[in-house]
Amino acid sequence: MILNFRRGSAYANKKAHIYLAKKNPGDIHKITVIRHAAIGDFMNIRPFLIELRNYFPNAKITLSVLRSATYGIPDDLADDIHIMDKDDPEDPLKKTGFFKRIEQARTLPPQDIIFDLTDSTLSAFLLFFSKVGLKVGYPYRIFRRLFVDMGVYRSDFVIEAESTLHMLNMLGMPKIKNLRYGFEKKYKKNDTRTIIYFAGASTTGKRWEAKKFAMLIDKMSLKYTNYKHIILQGIGADEKFLDIYKPLEIKENVFLQEAMKLDSTMQFLTDARCVVSNDTGIRNMAIALQTPTVGIFFGTNPFRYWPSDAIHECVFNNQYASPDVEDVYKTTARLLDTLYL
Repeated sequence: MILNFRRGSAYANKKAHIYLAKKNPGDIHKITVIRHAAIGDFMNIRPFLIELRNYFPNAKITLSVLRSATYGIPDDLADDIHIMDKDDPEDPLKKTGFFKRIEQARTLPPQDIIFDLTDSTLSAFLLFFSKVGLKVGYPYRIFRRLFVDMGVYRSDFVIEAESTLHMLNMLGMPKIKNLRYGFEKKYKKNDTRTIIYFAGASTTGKRWEAKKFAMLIDKMSLKYTNYKHIILQGIGADEKFLDIYKPLEIKENVFLQEAMKLDSTMQFLTDARCVVSNDTGIRNMAIALQTPTVGIFFGTNPFRYWPSDAIHECVFNNQYASPDVEDVYKTTARLLDTLYL
């Protein structure tokens, strides 16, 4: 494998050039992918895992995940799972100790290549204490070059699912024009004429105000009277969204849906005509299922989570402040009218 890129677009040290000089993709037999994250981030790496398998056909793929975040892990695309603990399993209020992290890192068998798609302190432990031929990561912070042999500089203006593929492009894999998430056969679409609204997010700073969500759903339910407008609850105690539903419960086409098991949720999202959501895992799940989405962004750069497909839209403003209800309403209505009228 020959490394061919311009200076400044990627990084590779001398060890990387030497290691790869006499190797072809078929010579790689053991690969680990580090993704210490939650379900939305797992969705974003599914295209990477699919193309990784195709480009390295003889490799056993291990996925390193956090014990505290295994919901929705793409274990269907990996051969083995490696566990790390960020928090103490016996006391979640405590972080795991230094020596415990070393011990867990060393449980990973020797690897030909490790791809670090997390870029965290914990993933650095795994890189540093693992026996591996080549370490690939994101070295845009200079000190990260202490832990990786090569990597690409991740752009904030390219969807994350695509930017991970740049690591494989750097090793010679051709460009993939259409991202594949691997759900096409598992979840078959049944058109239910529904719009799903999800008001949760990983942090309060990413949550559009409940009052605005209620106003949006009210306007949408009046315009699209022959649709079911469904407020989807989350699994968290603060994701019941009763403050959104209560003002709307008298409407015959507005419903509150309790949280479901993962497979049921995935099928539910597949069958919808559109998902309106904050920057959160539910939206990433819908994207992976090829369901149209409208993302509500403020305080966060939307471009890393905005696919170029015409079925996805994002609403944000130049101040990265909370968007107006009218802006989200017009964007959602325009998307629906374009796709279904």
